[in-house]
Amino acid sequence: MIVKTRVRYFCGLLAAVLILSLLGAVPALADYAYYYPYFANSASGEAIGLALTNVTDKAAAVTIVIKDQGGVTKKVEEWNLAARGQKAGVIGADLDLKGSFQVYSDQPLTGLCFMFTNDMTTMYDIPGTATPARQLLIPHVAQSRMWNMNIAVANPNAASTDVSLSFRSADGVQEVVLKNFHLTPFGSTVLPLGDLLTASLENTESGSLKLVSTVSGLVAFSTYDDLKNGGTFNAGLVAVDPADQTENYTPPTRSQYAAIAAAAADYSSGAHALVGVEPPRAAQTNLLPDVSDIIMAADGPSFYRIQRYQSDSIVKFTAGDPARPVWNYSTNDPESPGSSNPHDMIFVNPGHGDSAKAYIPRFDTTKLWIVNPQAETADQFKTGEIDLSAYADADGIPEMHRGVIVNGKLFLLVNRLDRTNNWEPGQAYVVVIDIATDQEIDTHALRGVGGEATGLKGISMPVRNLWSIAYCKDTGKVYVQAVGRFPSSWSGTPAGYSGGIVTIDPESYETEVLVDDGTDEIHPYGNFSGMALVSGSRGYFISYAGYGDNAVWGFNPTTGKVDSAPIAAFPGGSGIATIAVDGHGKLWVGGSGAVTIVDPANGDAVEQVINLGLNPTTDGIAFGTYAEPAEDSEEPDAGSGGGGSGGGNAGGGAGPA
Repeated sequence: MIVKTRVRYFCGLLAAVLILSLLGAVPALADYAYYYPYFANSASGEAIGLALTNVTDKAAAVTIVIKDQGGVTKKVEEWNLAARGQKAGVIGADLDLKGSFQVYSDQPLTGLCFMFTNDMTTMYDIPGTATPARQLLIPHVAQSRMWNMNIAVANPNAASTDVSLSFRSADGVQEVVLKNFHLTPFGSTVLPLGDLLTASLENTESGSLKLVSTVSGLVAFSTYDDLKNGGTFNAGLVAVDPADQTENYTPPTRSQYAAIAAAAADYSSGAHALVGVEPPRAAQTNLLPDVSDIIMAADGPSFYRIQRYQSDSIVKFTAGDPARPVWNYSTNDPESPGSSNPHDMIFVNPGHGDSAKAYIPRFDTTKLWIVNPQAETADQFKTGEIDLSAYADADGIPEMHRGVIVNGKLFLLVNRLDRTNNWEPGQAYVVVIDIATDQEIDTHALRGVGGEATGLKGISMPVRNLWSIAYCKDTGKVYVQAVGRFPSSWSGTPAGYSGGIVTIDPESYETEVLVDDGTDEIHPYGNFSGMALVSGSRGYFISYAGYGDNAVWGFNPTTGKVDSAPIAAFPGGSGIATIAVDGHGKLWVGGSGAVTIVDPANGDAVEQVINLGLNPTTDGIAFGTYAEPAEDSEEPDAGSGGGGSGGGNAGGGAGPA
C-alpha cells in the first residue's frame, strides 16, 4: 500500500450492522454498510480483491463505491448475490488511484477483502469496519530500523472532519501529538509513521496510537512489515474503538431521494429515475418509459410525474415502488378542447406524503386547479379552481407557470407570453393566493409598466418570462429567476435581456432586482435559465449563451454579488437543463445524460456523477423523503414548493418550454 514499501495493503473480513429499514426503502438501496479505509490499484502491481457471501435466504443487491483520497466517487460496481450465494473478484481493476471504498447491501454479508501484488509475493487482509468511531486505538507501534508502519485513515461520512493522531508510550505516561490533519467528506489518507515520529521516538517497538475526530466517525488500520530490512513478514491490524460507545456509531443515512425526469436526445421518449440522495446514491433509471415532456414533483415518500403538453396528466408513484403508478389522472377539462399543459404541482403542508391539497398551474388555460393528491378516483381529484383570466394578454391565456407557498400564501408565476407575436414576453406578475380561502390577495401592485393602472392584484415584476421561484428562510425573501427572451433561430428573434433574479418581500410584496442579466449591448452571463438556493450566502444560476451552451455561476442571495467566474465543473459549452439543491446542501446539476453532485462547502468540487442514460429535463429534479420526518426535524429551507423546489431551491432549465 502504502508509501515506501513495494507493497501496499489489503482489506479484510466483513462485519455487519443493521440500519433500521425506513418506510418506503427501495431494494436497490443499502440497509447494511461496510467501510474500508484503503483502496489501491495502480501500475505498481497492486490490486484489491473482494469475496462476499450472502448469509440470508433472500437475494442481495450489493453496491461497491470506490472513492479517491479527496472523497470523489471514481467507480460504482453493482453485484447481485443469490440467496446464500457467493461472489469473488478484483474490484476497480481499470482504475489507477489510491483512496477508500465502501460496500452497501440490502442483506447482511460476510466475506474477505484483500490487497495483493501481482507477483503474488505479498498480501494483506484486514477486517473491514461497520461502526465508524470518533476515537480509534491502534494498540501496537513498530517503527524502527527493522520494522515499518503505515496508517490508513478514512472518513466514510458526508461531513468533513479534523483529525488528530497521537502516540502514547508503553508505560502510559507520555503522550505526543504527531499530526493534525483534515479529511474531506468521504476522504482518506495514508500516514507513514516513520515521517511523523520525532528523533527520540524514531526507534520504537512499543506503545500505542490514538486517532481522534472532531466531527465524524473514522475507520482506520495499520500495516507492519520488515520488507525494508530484506525480510518477508507483513501483517495488518485494525484500529478499534476503545470505548465501544453507542454514540460513536455513525451509520449511513438514507432519508432523501431524488426523482428525476429525463428524455431521449431527440425527445422521442422519456422516463424517470429514482436516486438516493445519501451515498452511495444508488440509481434506478429508465423507469416506465413514455412521453418526453415531463417534469417531477415530490411530497414525502410520494412523487409525481407531470406529463405536460398534449399528454396532460399526472402520475403518482411511491419511492418504495418507483415504477408502479398509484394513479394517473388527467388535468384537462372535459368541456374544454386542447391541451391544459400542467407545469407544476405545489403541495399544501408538504413533506409527509399525505398532503390532501395541492395546486396545479395549467400553462395553456386560464384556470388554476386545486386538487386532492390522496384522491382514490379521477372524479375525486379536482376539488376546485381559481380563475386567472384577468391576467390574459392578447392571446387570451395568462401562461401560469410555477409556484411556492410561504406563510400561508401561494406565490404563482404568471408570464403573459404573447403567442400571437412569437411568444413575446409581456408584463409578468406574481399572483398571491391565500391558501386558506383560495382567494387572490390584493398586493396593491396596481400600477403597470409606465405607470398605467391595471386593476390587477398581483405583484408587477421588473423582469419578464419568469422561470423559477424559491423561498430562502435565511433571508426571509422569495426569489424569482427570469429568462427575458431566449433567442430563436426559427423566428429570427434575438435574445432579450429583461431577466435576472428578483427578490420579493412575502409580507410587503416589495421587489428588488438582485442580479441583472444586463442589456442588449452588455450581458456578461447571457440569459438566465435556472436557479437554486443553498443558503442566505450561496446560490447558483444557469447562464444560457445558446442551445447546448450553458454554465453554472455562484452568487450571494443576500448581496447579489456574482462569482468572478463560473464553477470549474461547468464553465460553459455544455448542455445543462436543470439545477437543484438537496437537503444536505449539495447542488445537483442535470444535463448531457447525467446528474453531477457538487459540494458548495468544498469549493464546488464534484462529489459524484450519476449516469442516467437519458438527458434530465427542465425542472426535472424533485426531492422527497423515504419516511415521514421526525416531529422535531427541521423542514427544508424552501417554503412549500413543487417540482424542484424542495431543499431550498427551485429547478430551472436551459431552454424555452
